Order: sequence, then structure tokens, then C-alpha cells
Amino acid sequence: MELSAIQQDAIAEMANIGVSRAARQLSVLLGDEIRILPPKVRLRAAGDAVRELADGETGDIACVYQTLGGDLSGRIALLLPSRDSRILIHSLIDLAAPLQSLDLRVYEYEAMTEIGNIIISSCVSAIADMLRQHITVSVPRYAETRVENLFADVEPDNEPPTLMIDAHLAAVNRGVRGVIALAFSARAAMQILEAVRRITTPDTGAPA
Repeated sequence: MELSAIQQDAIAEMANIGVSRAARQLSVLLGDEIRILPPKVRLRAAGDAVRELADGETGDIACVYQTLGGDLSGRIALLLPSRDSRILIHSLIDLAAPLQSLDLRVYEYEAMTEIGNIIISSCVSAIADMLRQHITVSVPRYAETRVENLFADVEPDNEPPTLMIDAHLAAVNRGVRGVIALAFSARAAMQILEAVRRITTPDTGAPA
């Protein structure tokens, strides 16, 4: 199955609005300008979509992720290279207090989880409003893992098409870069396409 140009553009614009809202939250937190690359939209088998998202990244990344539920199932994550996640944490929080190494790592995990939750929630709420769908999110979790592990169970059999949306962000002055990635299940993808059809199809009904 392939997305039409209208579907591709509509989903990309929806994602851009959601990511822009998330970027504004990050901009406020960092006190820095956040630049966004146009979102990429793919309707692919799960394995193919994840490989395209990884784009040659073979090592572990730092991420905060949440499982999507309600009307649309899937997963959303904020992905950052481990170095960039630490720059982000140290930019936001004074870690000068004398902490033991283990205590410091736990503190960083907790802070990164909360930051990711704020950014992800902003993005999800914007997309839910535009699609007029009720989307719930799980408790945020922090992990340092490979991209393919993070999205491995969105479509366990790897056959139905996964709708993968990702957008790259970069803080202009602090050098922090990251990706907001959403992977919707095949069923959710069909619901999104139907919602897009309703939004983009003019109402031709005669006035009462």
C-alpha cells in the first residue's frame, strides 16, 4: 500500500504542527531556538520502517518513549544520541552538587524522563486534536537501546504496514539534536487515513 500525495502531505502537515508544539516546549526549557526538519512519513512493513528511521545508526541511543492507546495504538519516542541527552540535562539542571556517580545517573534518568514526557505530551495532544481522536499515553520510560528494539513490538509479525512519522530537531546554540518518532499500528494507520480523508474531502452536501 502506498500513500497518495494528498495523504502524504496531510499527515506530514499534521505531524509538523504536533512537532512544532513540542519544539516550542523544548525552546522554553532550553531558552534556545529549535529548528525542525520537515517530517518524514512512511507506510511500510514495521522492519523496513524502523531501518529507515535508524538510517545507519548502529549504537545505543538515549530515548524517552510512551505507548499510545485509546483510539490509536502505537508508540512515540524522543530519541537523542547519548552525548546530546547529557548536554540537554546539564543545560537545564544544575548538577554541581556533589553526587556519587550512581546517584548522578539516576538523577539524569529521572530528569530526562520528565523532559521527554513534556515534549511528547505536547506533540500527542496536538495530533489528537487535529484527528479528533482520543489518544492515551502510558507512563513515560527512559531507555538506552537500539532503535529497532524500541519499536520491535508495534507490529510483532512485521507484515502489516506501520505508519512511521519522524522529525529531526536541533537546538541552534546548545548543539542538542534529536528526533521525535511515532509508529502507529496498521489498524491505527487505517484510522488515521480515514480521518485524513474526512478532513481533506470537501463537504458537498446541500445546505438545509
